[in-house]
Amino acid sequence: MKIKKIFTFLIFLMLLFTIPKVEAKTLRDLKNELAELKKQKEDNEAEKELTEAELSAINKNIEATANKITESENTIQKLNEEIIELNEQAEQRDLEIKEIMHFLQISSGESAYLEYIFGAKDITDFIYRSAISEQLVSYNEELIAEYNDTIKKNQEKEKELELEMEELAKKQAELEVNLEQLGSELAAISDVSMTIDEEIAAQEKIIAYYEDTMQCGLDEDITTCGTIPYSGNFIRPVTSGRITSVFGYRCYTRNNGVYYCGYHNGIDIAGGGTQVYAAAPGTVAAVMYHQSCGGNKVFIHHNVGGNYYTTGYYHLKSYNVKVGDYVDQNTVIGIMGGGSDTWYYDKCTTGQHLHFSVATGLYMKDYLSWSTYESRNINPTSVVNFPGSGVWFSNRITRY
Repeated sequence: MKIKKIFTFLIFLMLLFTIPKVEAKTLRDLKNELAELKKQKEDNEAEKELTEAELSAINKNIEATANKITESENTIQKLNEEIIELNEQAEQRDLEIKEIMHFLQISSGESAYLEYIFGAKDITDFIYRSAISEQLVSYNEELIAEYNDTIKKNQEKEKELELEMEELAKKQAELEVNLEQLGSELAAISDVSMTIDEEIAAQEKIIAYYEDTMQCGLDEDITTCGTIPYSGNFIRPVTSGRITSVFGYRCYTRNNGVYYCGYHNGIDIAGGGTQVYAAAPGTVAAVMYHQSCGGNKVFIHHNVGGNYYTTGYYHLKSYNVKVGDYVDQNTVIGIMGGGSDTWYYDKCTTGQHLHFSVATGLYMKDYLSWSTYESRNINPTSVVNFPGSGVWFSNRITRY
């Protein structure tokens, strides 16, 4: 009897720790969040106009600063050329004067300078020769000093302009950082505006699903209105291919020619099979059509090992599922896209591939905002077994 009680208690503990912890949410909550999302869209449109004006002003400042830097570079180059020329002239002049003074310098204890002076025929010639010698020595010293002073002044001017150029370069860098930040804000606002449009449509579909198909009451916990099938693990979403871009920060040139740097919240899989499967059994949470950054997207809710996840499948050429569909690991949810034939609407891809993402929790159910979903993205390789970057795989289950 005692053993039976212990066994019952152990089963209770197992159930306690395997049941996913999800905050209760009702259909009313989803509708309120949808209303907030629509309000956010209105606010973003107003903010977008302001940001574009700031962006234009920053661009003008950068252009003016770049012009000043170009002027400084040209001036420094001209000064360098003048300094080289002056050094050559000073060296040549110094050589000429040294040749003249060769006859006047003191050597071997005897002064040719004095011989020249005392070789005068008379007092008048003596005075003349003395004056000429003194003037020659003085001229030599003054000439060299003058050239050295000129070179020194030009070198000082060069340093001054180099400092000015450094300051202008710093200013340009600051402005470019400012531009990048504002540009990112503008891009984010534009993406969010478009994402909000897509999210509003997706959220309306999922509300309709809970309300019409699942017959959820307005204040009923939606977790009881739709079950998510349990599974033990994830497997790869395509039968063959290789990872071409990993999870994390990266830079690349998009198909519209825009050079972009940002955080890559997933992995890219290219080559091999083009049929895309659900990575685990689950329920389709959202389908987004022809997004400007990601093309056709499908999101699926999963309960894997007692934890809730949402997987995302981007750049699909086509999809075969709708919101509320139950899928398993053999369900073909779509066909891999991202090639040049989809570039007219999908601006963020450079070639045929699948962007595969995994987030904790249930997007469009536990939380609504895109930014929350992005922040909850985890490295897919932490829960799905993939080989290293660039390594080909030929099935969905072999472990690496």
